[in-house]
Amino acid sequence: MELELILAVEEAIPPDHPAAILAVPLGILVFVGSIYLLLWSNYGAKKALAITGVAWAGFSAIIGVFWWFGAPGIPPGLGISHLPGQSSDHYVDDWHAFEEGSERARFFPSIADIDEFGEPHEYLGLPPQEGAERPDLEWSSLMSLAGEAEMDMQNQFLPIDENGIAQIGAERRAAFEEDAAANEPEEAVGRAPTFYTAEAISEVKLLDDAETGVMLATAEFQAYANFVDEDQVPLEPVPVGEPVHWFAFYDPGMVWVPSAIWTGISLFIFLISLAWLDRMEMREKRLQSDEVEEPERLAVPIAQ
Repeated sequence: MELELILAVEEAIPPDHPAAILAVPLGILVFVGSIYLLLWSNYGAKKALAITGVAWAGFSAIIGVFWWFGAPGIPPGLGISHLPGQSSDHYVDDWHAFEEGSERARFFPSIADIDEFGEPHEYLGLPPQEGAERPDLEWSSLMSLAGEAEMDMQNQFLPIDENGIAQIGAERRAAFEEDAAANEPEEAVGRAPTFYTAEAISEVKLLDDAETGVMLATAEFQAYANFVDEDQVPLEPVPVGEPVHWFAFYDPGMVWVPSAIWTGISLFIFLISLAWLDRMEMREKRLQSDEVEEPERLAVPIAQ
């Protein structure tokens, strides 16, 4: 009996699909609507709506505060990660790569002096941590962040599609082909499936931009041509093109925004519902008071 493995892909449904946009509103409608119907049968439509608004919005506002600021042992940003119609990583932190001379480079004048950049331990003002028995936790976290920057810069330096084909311009490809042909190994009998690859030939270095205060990263990258021998064993990659410095700036993200929006809307609904409920309660009390104060009409016998 053959079993098929079904994998759940996070982006199987696009964020702009109607199902993705309506999922949260419909869930709230079903959950809150059932409670509202029960209250309606006891208090009437208007008062049931006010009670439901106070209860649900108050609870949502409290939950939103925990999502927004976190709690003891719970870091912030673990609640709503995005709004309907947005991708799941819309507000998360990310690196954005750029090359010298690009439009983005104009916003970061500090990239002009590469010598000012330092390795992660130098950026933190620490001694080298590679051989330390217990490396600094902040350094370890920064090293992971620097690795993400390197990957982002490399993907922009030499973008490669799912078929292993480098997505580069005709002029750059022609220069790579010329270098690959000139330096092709004698034992090469063909090209590797992914012919052009790239890797960083320097450590990622970091610097806070002097004008914007944004964290910048830089590394030097080299492109390679890859050949195989008659046994289809990869040979030593051949450098093509010149080494190039790439840069990236760090966007810390705003994971708190969806939770803040949720909390603000919930608090607004709570206050409106509370005022409406108070108004109806006061009106009912006035009506009850008027009924008590109204003098009793005594029956007067009719003269015979």
